[in-house]
Amino acid sequence: MQLSVLTNSIMNRRDLLKAASLLPFVGTTPDLVAQTTPAVRTRSVRMAYIGDTHIMPQRKPVNGVAEAFRHLQNQTDKPAFILHGGDVIMDALSRDKSAVQKQWDVWQEVVKAECSLPLEYCIGNHDIWGVADAKADTRYGKAWAMEQFGITKRYRSFDKNGWHFVVLDSVHPKPDGSWYTGIIDDEQLDWLKKDLQQTDPNTPVLVLSHIPILSSTVLVFNDRNPAKHPDTQILGSLLHADSSSLVELLHKFPNVKAALSGHTHLLDRVDYNQVSYFCNGAISGNWWNSDTYHETKAGYALFDLYTDGTIERTYVAFNA
Repeated sequence: MQLSVLTNSIMNRRDLLKAASLLPFVGTTPDLVAQTTPAVRTRSVRMAYIGDTHIMPQRKPVNGVAEAFRHLQNQTDKPAFILHGGDVIMDALSRDKSAVQKQWDVWQEVVKAECSLPLEYCIGNHDIWGVADAKADTRYGKAWAMEQFGITKRYRSFDKNGWHFVVLDSVHPKPDGSWYTGIIDDEQLDWLKKDLQQTDPNTPVLVLSHIPILSSTVLVFNDRNPAKHPDTQILGSLLHADSSSLVELLHKFPNVKAALSGHTHLLDRVDYNQVSYFCNGAISGNWWNSDTYHETKAGYALFDLYTDGTIERTYVAFNA
């Protein structure tokens, strides 16, 4: 009885195959090919992202930043270069010249002693010297940070290992002149459009900004006391106030694959309109008060960028 059932099953399959062979040939669609044929990809480069180091001349932040550099450079699969997402020092927005100088001095000392990799910087809000009585100083605003970073433009782009990197300046004064809100100014927006238009459409693009363009972390950043925050509000100091228009712009360029940020000290990934928006924690954790801010441990990110435009992140948490 069991043999009969098996034989009938085999015969039925043969009949189906014969019937199928009589059907007209239909070409496979590109989508079906993509689903059935694994894409061949090669890694272009591995890089590291560090951000919100918030260094100051105290033992814990100095040792913590030094350990972060040693830790990422001792990876078995070592990154080729580092992107710093901003907020290098603890704070220049509200500090006097002497206090700011001490922070920059200790940062340079640690970098010289501990970092042997190329380092690309993005300006963070705490890197900006913003005290009102310093406005007459030539270092006021972003000039001092740019000097420390060795950059001549507050926003820029460069090519490396087959990828195009765009570094934005996302921190700007409010209309009343006080600091700060997250936007890109008109001059920078015009430049960004031209830069993306001039980039080979086959070259994958990665965008770096200090303030997130799109991130779910802004929903949990504030104190989780509903009595204090009865309504969910997303502040322009936490997320780009021009987020909607930037998302729309990036969507017009299919080769824009990723946008990296820091600022909130939290970790997430938002995939929207074929762009992956990564928020990448903080070296300082809870501003050096503890190694965890909400659920995100202090750490840095390793990014593997591939020739086909795909990108993979590994977040490395460590106790400094």
